Amino acid sequence: MLTAMKLWTIVATMQLINQIKTAPSFVFDKYFKSSQKGVMGSTIEVPIKKGAGIVLESVSPSAEHLYQEENDVYKLTISLPRFPLETVITAADMNEIKSLTDEAEQTQALSQKIGEIVGEHKESFMTTLEFMSVGAMFGKVMDGKGNILFEFSSGATPVDFKSDKNLITSLNEVDDALVEELGKEVPFSILADRSFISGIAARAAAETLFEQGQAKWIQEDNKRVLEVHGVKYIPYTGKYKNAKGQDKQFIATNEGLVIPESAEVFKLYYGRANHTEALNKAPKLFFTAAPEPLPKGRGYAILSEMRAIPVCIRPGALIKLKWTTV
Repeated sequence: MLTAMKLWTIVATMQLINQIKTAPSFVFDKYFKSSQKGVMGSTIEVPIKKGAGIVLESVSPSAEHLYQEENDVYKLTISLPRFPLETVITAADMNEIKSLTDEAEQTQALSQKIGEIVGEHKESFMTTLEFMSVGAMFGKVMDGKGNILFEFSSGATPVDFKSDKNLITSLNEVDDALVEELGKEVPFSILADRSFISGIAARAAAETLFEQGQAKWIQEDNKRVLEVHGVKYIPYTGKYKNAKGQDKQFIATNEGLVIPESAEVFKLYYGRANHTEALNKAPKLFFTAAPEPLPKGRGYAILSEMRAIPVCIRPGALIKLKWTTV
């Protein structure tokens, strides 16, 4: 056994996975990162505010879950999905590290190897979180395999952006709808298909908003985004699989969706890893155990785990929009 391996305790591995920086994520970083809740058990109870015309549209028969209706709240009981990862530092890898004559070099090489593995694990977790967060942003509670556990839809009338209607009037209607749902004004962005955004740009040009400095095109997260009256219209073409396995657009042609930037709307729930070293410890979003020796000298296993699910707890705040050319 390398002397340096003794340095990799559970404390060291947890510090490592928490310190590793991953690539920025569009949805998780913006809407869920600042609103997280750790739970001690393997299931969570999630209160979903019904809001204006919110109904439970579908429940997946493949998921383990329950729900209850209480006044203006759906109470969902959800089993936290578990995402375990394991990578082996082989005996060959260990022999290469041992071939270094200087102990300090061995320590550095082992640290680099473990850092690469844990970094790959965390990137995988973040990719999964981003995928699930996208679904939650559209009122869908999804597991990491793309299965929809719960789906909420709104029967509220969409705010109508029209080619002969001032944009500020439509934005004021959005503000009013958010105040009715959340009790206060909150900043928001709009995700929309390209035809919706093209209509907004044409209307902004008709109102001479580009000349006035109230409208402009900007680059953000590798997207060409339209900003009008301080509100960003972000093109979105993502798809998901419905209950029949068919690909469906999250946003249909000439439609948009208001995404509030509020901790009251989105929440990430996470629990403890299913590992003995996580027992009697507070839940952490990301977990990596100390390296575990494999039988017959085959090397060491690096085990990481995430148990988490992002949810939109106020789907009524996801205001639907449509573009109408008259």
